[in-house]
Amino acid sequence: MKRRVKAFVPTVVIMLFLLPAAARAQTEEDPCAPEAQRSTQLMACAERKFKEATAELKRVRAKLYEDFESRSRVKFRAAERLWLSYRKSNCDTEASIYEGGTIQPLIQLQCMTRVTLERADELKAQIQTLHGTN
Repeated sequence: MKRRVKAFVPTVVIMLFLLPAAARAQTEEDPCAPEAQRSTQLMACAERKFKEATAELKRVRAKLYEDFESRSRVKFRAAERLWLSYRKSNCDTEASIYEGGTIQPLIQLQCMTRVTLERADELKAQIQTLHGTN
Protein backbone atom coordinates (compact mmCIF):
# COMPACT_ATOMS: atom_id res chain seq x y z
CA MET A 1 0.00 0.00 0.00
CA LYS A 2 2.82 2.42 0.85
CA ARG A 3 4.38 1.77 -2.52
CA ARG A 4 1.15 2.82 -4.31
CA VAL A 5 0.90 6.02 -2.26
CA LYS A 6 4.54 6.86 -3.03
CA ALA A 7 3.87 6.44 -6.76
CA PHE A 8 0.53 8.26 -6.59
CA VAL A 9 1.75 11.44 -4.89
CA PRO A 10 4.37 12.37 -7.53
CA THR A 11 1.88 11.60 -10.28
CA VAL A 12 -0.69 13.96 -8.75
CA VAL A 13 1.93 16.68 -8.27
CA ILE A 14 3.04 16.40 -11.89
CA MET A 15 -0.56 16.54 -13.11
CA LEU A 16 -1.22 19.66 -11.06
CA PHE A 17 1.73 21.36 -12.73
CA LEU A 18 0.65 20.26 -16.20
CA LEU A 19 -3.00 21.35 -15.98
CA PRO A 20 -2.32 25.10 -16.24
CA ALA A 21 0.05 24.45 -19.14
CA ALA A 22 -2.63 22.42 -20.91
CA ALA A 23 -5.17 25.20 -20.41
CA ARG A 24 -2.73 27.75 -21.82
CA ALA A 25 -2.01 25.48 -24.79
CA GLN A 26 -5.71 25.37 -25.67
CA THR A 27 -5.88 29.17 -25.70
CA GLU A 28 -2.72 29.34 -27.79
CA GLU A 29 -4.19 26.86 -30.24
CA ASP A 30 -7.10 29.19 -30.92
CA PRO A 31 -5.93 32.79 -30.79
CA CYS A 32 -9.49 33.93 -31.48
CA ALA A 33 -10.87 32.33 -28.32
CA PRO A 34 -12.76 34.86 -26.16
CA GLU A 35 -10.24 34.52 -23.33
CA ALA A 36 -7.28 35.28 -25.63
CA GLN A 37 -6.11 38.74 -24.63
CA ARG A 38 -2.35 38.87 -25.14
CA SER A 39 -1.17 40.99 -28.03
CA THR A 40 0.43 37.99 -29.75
CA GLN A 41 -2.90 36.15 -29.62
CA LEU A 42 -4.81 39.17 -30.88
CA MET A 43 -2.37 39.57 -33.77
CA ALA A 44 -2.56 35.87 -34.63
CA CYS A 45 -6.35 36.06 -34.63
CA ALA A 46 -6.32 39.20 -36.81
CA GLU A 47 -3.91 37.54 -39.24
CA ARG A 48 -6.12 34.46 -39.46
CA LYS A 49 -9.25 36.55 -40.08
CA PHE A 50 -7.44 38.57 -42.75
CA LYS A 51 -6.33 35.39 -44.52
CA GLU A 52 -9.91 34.10 -44.42
CA ALA A 53 -11.24 37.40 -45.77
CA THR A 54 -8.63 37.39 -48.54
CA ALA A 55 -9.56 33.83 -49.50
CA GLU A 56 -13.24 34.82 -49.65
CA LEU A 57 -12.44 37.83 -51.82
CA LYS A 58 -10.36 35.71 -54.20
CA ARG A 59 -13.18 33.20 -54.49
CA VAL A 60 -15.75 35.90 -55.28
CA ARG A 61 -13.39 37.66 -57.72
CA ALA A 62 -12.84 34.44 -59.63
CA LYS A 63 -16.56 33.82 -59.86
CA LEU A 64 -17.25 37.34 -61.13
CA TYR A 65 -14.29 37.20 -63.52
CA GLU A 66 -15.81 34.13 -65.20
CA ASP A 67 -18.94 36.13 -66.00
CA PHE A 68 -17.12 38.99 -67.73
CA GLU A 69 -16.28 39.31 -71.39
CA SER A 70 -12.64 40.06 -72.29
CA ARG A 71 -12.98 43.90 -72.29
CA SER A 72 -14.73 43.82 -68.94
CA ARG A 73 -12.03 41.54 -67.56
CA VAL A 74 -9.33 44.09 -68.44
CA LYS A 75 -11.29 46.85 -66.71
CA PHE A 76 -11.98 44.61 -63.73
CA ARG A 77 -8.28 43.80 -63.25
CA ALA A 78 -7.44 47.52 -63.43
CA ALA A 79 -10.18 48.34 -60.92
CA GLU A 80 -8.94 45.67 -58.52
CA ARG A 81 -5.36 47.02 -58.69
CA LEU A 82 -6.71 50.47 -57.82
CA TRP A 83 -8.86 49.02 -55.06
CA LEU A 84 -5.83 47.29 -53.51
CA SER A 85 -4.04 50.65 -53.45
CA TYR A 86 -7.09 52.27 -51.88
CA ARG A 87 -7.33 49.55 -49.22
CA LYS A 88 -3.69 49.96 -48.24
CA SER A 89 -3.85 53.74 -48.14
CA ASN A 90 -7.15 53.77 -46.27
CA CYS A 91 -5.97 51.32 -43.62
CA ASP A 92 -2.59 53.05 -43.30
CA THR A 93 -4.47 56.24 -42.52
CA GLU A 94 -6.80 54.54 -40.05
CA ALA A 95 -3.88 52.94 -38.20
CA SER A 96 -1.75 56.10 -38.27
CA ILE A 97 -3.68 57.41 -35.25
CA TYR A 98 -1.73 54.78 -33.27
CA GLU A 99 1.63 55.55 -34.93
CA GLY A 100 4.46 53.98 -32.95
CA GLY A 101 2.14 52.10 -30.61
CA THR A 102 2.03 48.35 -30.29
CA ILE A 103 -1.64 48.34 -31.29
CA GLN A 104 -1.01 49.95 -34.69
CA PRO A 105 -0.39 46.68 -36.59
CA LEU A 106 -3.52 45.16 -35.05
CA ILE A 107 -5.65 48.14 -36.10
CA GLN A 108 -4.12 47.91 -39.60
CA LEU A 109 -5.00 44.22 -39.93
CA GLN A 110 -8.50 44.69 -38.59
CA CYS A 111 -9.07 47.47 -41.11
CA MET A 112 -7.70 45.36 -43.95
CA THR A 113 -10.02 42.53 -42.97
CA ARG A 114 -13.08 44.76 -42.70
CA VAL A 115 -12.45 46.51 -46.04
CA THR A 116 -11.69 43.19 -47.76
CA LEU A 117 -14.98 41.69 -46.59
CA GLU A 118 -16.81 44.83 -47.70
CA ARG A 119 -15.26 44.47 -51.16
CA ALA A 120 -16.26 40.81 -51.31
CA ASP A 121 -19.84 41.85 -50.52
CA GLU A 122 -19.73 44.50 -53.27
CA LEU A 123 -18.58 41.92 -55.80
CA LYS A 124 -21.24 39.46 -54.65
CA ALA A 125 -23.83 42.16 -55.33
CA GLN A 126 -22.38 42.59 -58.84
CA ILE A 127 -22.69 38.86 -59.42
CA GLN A 128 -26.34 38.96 -58.36
CA THR A 129 -26.96 41.90 -60.69
CA LEU A 130 -25.33 40.07 -63.61
CA HIS A 131 -27.45 36.99 -62.96
CA GLY A 132 -30.63 38.99 -62.46
CA THR A 133 -31.14 37.71 -58.93
CA ASN A 134 -31.03 41.14 -57.35
